[in-house]
Amino acid sequence: MIFSINFIMITVSILISVAFYTILERKILGYIQTRKGPNKVGMLGIL
Repeated sequence: MIFSINFIMITVSILISVAFYTILERKILGYIQTRKGPNKVGMLGIL
């Protein structure tokens, strides 16, 4: 019983951390490319 609860809690925490890591990675890669978003452009995007 305790093993299954621990397993579920560890699995959920790993999935949540992977989701936040993916969001963080996309934000960092967007700033590296000077992309602000789909409807906003950086200084080089205007040219």
